[in-house]
Amino acid sequence: MKKALLFSALVLLLAACSKARYSSEPVFVTGEFQRAERAREDSEQFGENLQAAQEISLRKLVTSSNLQLRVDNLNDGVTALNEIMVKYHTYASSLNIHENSRDYTLRVPAAHYNSLLDEIKKMGNIIRFNETTDDVTLRYFDLESRLNTKRELIVTFQNYLRRANNIEEILSVERRIAELQAEIDDVGRQFRLLSDLIDYSTIRFELLGPISALNFGRETIWERIKNLTFGFRDYVSTIIIILLAIVVYGIPTLLIILLLYWLFFGKIGILKKSFKIVSGKISQKK
Repeated sequence: MKKALLFSALVLLLAACSKARYSSEPVFVTGEFQRAERAREDSEQFGENLQAAQEISLRKLVTSSNLQLRVDNLNDGVTALNEIMVKYHTYASSLNIHENSRDYTLRVPAAHYNSLLDEIKKMGNIIRFNETTDDVTLRYFDLESRLNTKRELIVTFQNYLRRANNIEEILSVERRIAELQAEIDDVGRQFRLLSDLIDYSTIRFELLGPISALNFGRETIWERIKNLTFGFRDYVSTIIIILLAIVVYGIPTLLIILLLYWLFFGKIGILKKSFKIVSGKISQKK
């Protein structure tokens, strides 16, 4: 009997423990579920950020800027700029040299654009700076798709050409191949130009020397004599041009005016005689 009671008590104790365990299980499961949900949300957010980053990396951008910079020494500024250009594999597509300034059109690899620009800005004082960025992604992939399509199409027509049965078919296919080749050349030229603008950013850069380098001093006596000589020469040349204009244009114009006067109002007097005839007829009617 005692063994039966002891066995019953043991069974009840195990049942109670089991009930307590199962009653606490939902709390554990709920916590795990919440952590799993947070992990899933973080994973989705990471996926969205990764997709956005991939979309940004596929963007095709054309960047250009205008920069005007003043330096304390123009020659030192030119030397520093040349070193920066070599460092970032940049070249000048145009260069204009003035007395106290240099105008550059720089083509810099897009990957080095910001780094090169930051170093140039440290060379002196920025007077003016502006930047534009154009998103040409749609145009880039459109040109690329059109180019690939036309290339595949020209291969198809070349295969047709091998199977042509007569002269008419051969001429027709060759004509279409020539048209496609012209279109490929045109689209390819546009695609290469756009790719170059994407791969190489453009910086229109004006490097100015110090203001004190300009000559604002008074003119010397020799400079005044030289300027006076140039002024007198300009005056004489102006008089000569005026006289030539009178001879070339004035005399023929005067002769034409005299001829017209002689025809209409002079001895011949066409208008004068016509007026008299009209006046006589009017007086007779009265």
